[in-house]
Amino acid sequence: MRIAHILSAALVLGLAACSEDKTVSGEWPMNGLNGAETRHSPLTQITKDNVQRLGLAWSYDKFVVRGRVHRGNQGTPLVVDGVMYATGPWSVVYALDAKTGDELWVYDPEAEGAWARKTCCDVNNKGVAYQDGRVYVGVVDGYLDALDAKTGQRIWRADTLTDRSRSYSVTGAPRIAGDVIVIGNGGGDMDARGYISAYNLKTGELAWRFFTVPGDPKSPDEHPEMTEARKTWGENSRWDLGGGGTVYDAMAYDAALDLIYVGTSNGVPHPSWLRDPTGGDNLYLSSILAINANTGRLKWHYQTTPADSWDFGSTQHMILADMQIDGRDRKVLMQAPKNGFFYVLDRETGELLSAEDYTTITWATHVDMKTGRPVLNPALSYQDSPKIIWPSVSGGHNWQPMAFNPEARLVYIPVLEAPMKYVGYDGVTYQPGSLNEGKGPPLMPPFADDDAALLKDQPKPRVESILKAWDPVTKDVAWASEPQPWWSGGVLSTAAGLVFQGDTAGSFRVYDGKTGTILKTINTGLATLAPPISYEIEGVQYIAVLAGLGGSESAYYPPGAAAHTYENPETLFVFKLDGGAVTLPPLREPAEKQPLPEVTVTDAKTIAQGAELFYHNCARCHSYRGSAGSYPNLWNMTPDTHGMFDDIVREGSMSFAGMAPFSDVLSKADTDAIHAFLIADVNAMAKEGKEGADVRFFELESDKK
Repeated sequence: MRIAHILSAALVLGLAACSEDKTVSGEWPMNGLNGAETRHSPLTQITKDNVQRLGLAWSYDKFVVRGRVHRGNQGTPLVVDGVMYATGPWSVVYALDAKTGDELWVYDPEAEGAWARKTCCDVNNKGVAYQDGRVYVGVVDGYLDALDAKTGQRIWRADTLTDRSRSYSVTGAPRIAGDVIVIGNGGGDMDARGYISAYNLKTGELAWRFFTVPGDPKSPDEHPEMTEARKTWGENSRWDLGGGGTVYDAMAYDAALDLIYVGTSNGVPHPSWLRDPTGGDNLYLSSILAINANTGRLKWHYQTTPADSWDFGSTQHMILADMQIDGRDRKVLMQAPKNGFFYVLDRETGELLSAEDYTTITWATHVDMKTGRPVLNPALSYQDSPKIIWPSVSGGHNWQPMAFNPEARLVYIPVLEAPMKYVGYDGVTYQPGSLNEGKGPPLMPPFADDDAALLKDQPKPRVESILKAWDPVTKDVAWASEPQPWWSGGVLSTAAGLVFQGDTAGSFRVYDGKTGTILKTINTGLATLAPPISYEIEGVQYIAVLAGLGGSESAYYPPGAAAHTYENPETLFVFKLDGGAVTLPPLREPAEKQPLPEVTVTDAKTIAQGAELFYHNCARCHSYRGSAGSYPNLWNMTPDTHGMFDDIVREGSMSFAGMAPFSDVLSKADTDAIHAFLIADVNAMAKEGKEGADVRFFELESDKK
């Protein structure tokens, strides 16, 4: 644990847990601003008439990485009583003077570097929780820490993991729900069994735990809800893989109902026929759960994607609101999960009120309002042959939060319009510490020429990010922005009718919330996927956002990303009226070309085996054929690195930097095969006169059915 020196005697006063109507004006005390998670600021100093004057107030880029590569930012800062609490990679917490950016303290939980292997999508952190002078942070290696907000000293620590041999991680922000703080875990693509845990705010003692999927039937069910869920799972399901259903991100809390709403992720393996041959719904995968925050018992559930085979989890941002639906006042919950339908549910009962497509969908035709179930398109089952399906595995909407303007009655959704070629495997051999998805690499556009038959009668392939303003009452798009490359960021709405959002290309935009007209664009030179916030100090309104490309985009910088042009340092930007210009990051310099390694293995079978092993163990971090990414380019290794290859991969000599050892799953022969594949491919590229391929994913021979 590292605590930096205190540079200010700023006193952090306690702020009571606030629900939708108790947010202190001018502060941003909760992850979604309030318990309803609206991300709609009441501040109005920055308007459509003066937003052109928006400029940089201050920035902060001293994010602790301890010699590790840049991992990007995904968090939401909090601002309480003039102090900003922000998180960076590796769950490090930074307390800053929200007016000046001066560093007050830094808390580094010293998360184990090898834990990076146990995350599906890197070691980012989505933020902290605050109450009564304490800051709470989930740590990537599975702990929940409570800190003194004035000093950064740790008060208590709870181990949230039920089994440290499994690939659990914590990257989401905890949520306060009454007298408890709730945290979930990641790992649903690997070997985790989903659950959420609630801890006493003062002592850190476990208050309750709710499992989201049943465990091995050889053991008793932990609570009645698991006995009910087990009826939807076959006896011979892949219990050895954990089941999935993890709660790794969004939650919302209704203090009046004392209900904590959580979204669960996909199953593992992804194809339902490999996970459970009986074809059951597999509760509570890809579901919204309403749980009593005091007792930990389930009040209701709604499954958005029964028997999910597409990785269409429901962990995306949820918003609570009171509105009139079909002439009746309703307390609603709104979500745009990955599957492409926008859901409006009665949050008291779980009744489905509407479910309309907010993006291009081909896997299903519609949601049956009587049963609440999506009606599948049987022609697009990929069980027996590959299919191109909309949306992609990234979903129509991913982790980037939405925002809701209750006056305009619009939800602003960062939408990804993209299909994917789904390729199913015949089976899954469990591999600890790795992806056990049961399907091939996510093959995105542009598709190969031999995929022409799969594209027949399909929408034209594209990969576009579009900000859409959705009216949940009329169930339609009010306006949509011009397409941007790949992903765009989370969203902030303000009472002045403005909408703020960054994108992968390094632009930070301000939209007119009623029309979608772009009012202001600031070039930061950094991908901005995290959601902005707004706060006020001494009568000045600020807009703050964390920037830097990371997460699943760390391995392969997508086309058009700013990280292709500029270095990618994690940076916090804070803007105000009449601020200054943003200084762009340094230009990215090409790496020194290393000598061509000598080919010593020519056996085609060994090289093909190395390619398979590379995909399953290395590809989610190390880009293929030197395509730009955050991690070391294995197609341009130094002679010393070639000499230490087995030492690094199996023995963990670079664990301090986040390169975990693989000795538990890879033999010396395996690492030799991976090394042989890399050397053979580097030489093949040189022979073809290629310097590298700017590709996102590659196709294995075993996928070409």
